[in-house]
Amino acid sequence: MADVIEQSKLELLSQKKGFFWEARTRILAWYALLLVCLVGLSIPIFTQLVIKQVDERVIEDLNEEFEEFEKSIERKNQLDFNVPKTKTKAIFDDYLNSHIPADKTFLITTIDGKFYRSSPSALPEVLREDSNLIRVLAQTTVPIIGPNIAPDPEAGDFLYNTAPLKINDKVVGVLIVASSTDGEREEVFATVYIVIQVLVFALFIALMLAWIIAGQVLRPLRTLTKAARSIGESDLTKRIPIRGDGEMADLARTFNKMMERLEKAFQTQRNFINDAGHELRTPITIIRGHLELLEDDPEEIKATMDIVLDELDRMTRFVDDLLLLAKSEQRAFLRLEPIDLATFTEELYSKAQCLSNQNWKLEGKGQGTILGDRQRLTQAIMNLAENAIQHTTSRDTIALGSSIRDKHVRLWVRDTGEGIKLKDQDKIFQRFARASYSRRRSDGAGLGLAIVQAIVNSHNGRVELYSVPKIGSTFTLILPLKPSLVERTRK
Repeated sequence: MADVIEQSKLELLSQKKGFFWEARTRILAWYALLLVCLVGLSIPIFTQLVIKQVDERVIEDLNEEFEEFEKSIERKNQLDFNVPKTKTKAIFDDYLNSHIPADKTFLITTIDGKFYRSSPSALPEVLREDSNLIRVLAQTTVPIIGPNIAPDPEAGDFLYNTAPLKINDKVVGVLIVASSTDGEREEVFATVYIVIQVLVFALFIALMLAWIIAGQVLRPLRTLTKAARSIGESDLTKRIPIRGDGEMADLARTFNKMMERLEKAFQTQRNFINDAGHELRTPITIIRGHLELLEDDPEEIKATMDIVLDELDRMTRFVDDLLLLAKSEQRAFLRLEPIDLATFTEELYSKAQCLSNQNWKLEGKGQGTILGDRQRLTQAIMNLAENAIQHTTSRDTIALGSSIRDKHVRLWVRDTGEGIKLKDQDKIFQRFARASYSRRRSDGAGLGLAIVQAIVNSHNGRVELYSVPKIGSTFTLILPLKPSLVERTRK
């Protein structure tokens, strides 16, 4: 019920955030802003570049007019005119009559500072004989070359150059070449307008496609969100389908692995709670039953107290085992110290002999020093020894031994007892697990081998089991000589 309420709250919060909180919308908004900025910057740059090309072409035309005028002067210099003014008119007439100016280009001549002729004869107002610009340019004594703009903005954009005509080192006239760029620039602006329309349409199409593509790319996120909302303690089986090999596929793969770990953890937790509840319920029931039937008879009271204390001791041992398993996940679980392996093996053998009257045997003693937690390793070997006792008879043999090989230390407990079936060999290290056919005489909760596994894992080692039914079992602890605490915490 709590999961349903929490899920409803998340969905309501998502709805309150609305359309503009979606990652898809934010991605599209940034993408649109980027495109608008790029288009907004590219249009004026494009316009200026095209206008620059137009101006360069007009200036090139003006320079060509000058070259033609210079050729005309060379031809007329070969003629003999006694009167300079007559020669000036002849030069200008020959040039204007033999040369047709380009479109929007005007050729204007002046003699002695006054307007003489033009081609074509119809001139715009800014270039007429009474205009200020012509009166000023008619007084030119040196060439004016370059992209000069007419000083009258209302008359339009004009580029002009001037070439004074000298006879006998005296300026007798001026050729003015002017060209209007209005038409060219109108064409440029018309072209830019079309380009803007195309770019806006392309921008719209790009945003639509980006919206669709963003939806496809972010689909695993929506699937992940939906799966996460549908997950409850009772259902951890949801998985995200993996498509492709990109970042989203990695995200889906990571999420699925996380869900697998969570599912295993929750399953282990449920089993742990069920098994722990069962193990605790039995002694509690025994204690309650005996206390409820308790009478004033001293002998009955003593017998009942013995039973109650025995059950409480069993509960205490069970709780201690649970605490030990919980502490095994903590960083400070081990207290590492140098251990002489030969001496340590002899101590283990001596302690094991005190557990029962079985046929004990010391098979080997490794020579060297290892790094480990003496008390935890002793506990692990004693648990294995007790486990061997419970599955052997007085006629069987239980052997202990140790060795150092390949930078690893091996501690083993071998017995010639009933052995373990292959199907049970993996699960017996789980908490509360028991072999399916065991004639176990222990009243424990099935945590002994789980504790052994936890201690070995804390040393960054492993447990190997070799067992054949009716022949016996060998449990071997394989530990590094110097266990890494950093690696252990990662596990």
